[in-house]
Amino acid sequence: MSPEPRRLHAAGAVLETLKAMREALLPIIVLIVVGGGRSSTALLAVGGLLVAAVAGYLRWRSTTYRVREDDTLILRRGVFSPSETTVPVSRVSSVDTEQGPIQRLFGVQELLVQTAGGGAEPEIVLGAVAGPEVAHLREALRHPERSADRDEPAARVRLSAGALIAAAVTGPQLGVLLPLVAGLGAVADDLFEESFDSGLVDRLPDTPAAIALVAAGLIAALLVISILGAILAFRGFTVERDEERLRIRRGLLQRRAASLPLHRVHAVRVVEGLLRRPFGLAALRVETVGYRSEPVSTRTLFPLVRTADAPALIARLVPALASDLQPLEPPPRRALRRYLSPPLVVAAGAGVALGLATGAWWALLPLLVIAALEGLGRFRAAGWRLADGRVVVRERKLARHTIVARA
Repeated sequence: MSPEPRRLHAAGAVLETLKAMREALLPIIVLIVVGGGRSSTALLAVGGLLVAAVAGYLRWRSTTYRVREDDTLILRRGVFSPSETTVPVSRVSSVDTEQGPIQRLFGVQELLVQTAGGGAEPEIVLGAVAGPEVAHLREALRHPERSADRDEPAARVRLSAGALIAAAVTGPQLGVLLPLVAGLGAVADDLFEESFDSGLVDRLPDTPAAIALVAAGLIAALLVISILGAILAFRGFTVERDEERLRIRRGLLQRRAASLPLHRVHAVRVVEGLLRRPFGLAALRVETVGYRSEPVSTRTLFPLVRTADAPALIARLVPALASDLQPLEPPPRRALRRYLSPPLVVAAGAGVALGLATGAWWALLPLLVIAALEGLGRFRAAGWRLADGRVVVRERKLARHTIVARA
């Protein structure tokens, strides 16, 4: 492709404008709530939206990218204090694309470039790139798309509708939702403080049964939202392997396509969650350069598989890591103390604190027994094996993890 600087697709101006207006929305809402219905407040709100729109347009106008002849990708952005990000093509570990509803409306994609040793965020994000340009960029970055005239992939696995529902129900991830709930609560407290002072607090539940009912309702709502989120994230999940790389596509509203070179995949993790282990189910996650800090959904090699079928699926998708998960060498008996000590210390501390606070010293012994059983369970679940240039390691906390890695 041309080494001359290029702007994003014109749809990028719309996307940047919407992003800037979204960032300005909360201050404008606060301004309206505080200022009431005065005409001056409305004018300030409209002025704020116009300023945000202009700022979004200027962001798009000042953003350029290019791939130089020395195989370096350069992103330049900023109006008053421009910044420049430079990434050698040799360090690019993955090139992903995302396409949300607005991008689909304009026929563009978001290109995310991740480098070896990078953090949780991609080093370079191009928010609006047309389809042909995406293909050219992938070629320039040495992560080409699979062309239609090539032979069929060596392996292709697709998540069925039934498996999608099972994966969503047995793998809720409330950790993504709880910060959102906490943030909404803080915003509500700031915006509606006067309403709380005027008597809303008096109508909050104050009996144990009512509090338990509200808590159960909140947990149920979070579970439903989490299940729906998993369905949206993994709908249409398909993974293909050709000679050199894995290609993963997933997502209903936010469609994502990832391309991972096989030589950068250093390990596959078999995760048997608390709700999945009794049913003999697990998820496969990939451990590769550039993805270690990414969210779980991004590192998923396959969302749901029978644990007994995991070795065969790993062999199909990542042949270099083909290995049986059983049998494993158990840890030596002298290591039992290391497994027992952490849960026993935590249980003892919790028991003493409970006794001092409520006088319920009787709870100390049951807590210690439960902790000892937990430590013993972790000890029995642990194991390892080194053979044929691969190492297999297993550990258990809440979920049981079995890692297959290159030795």
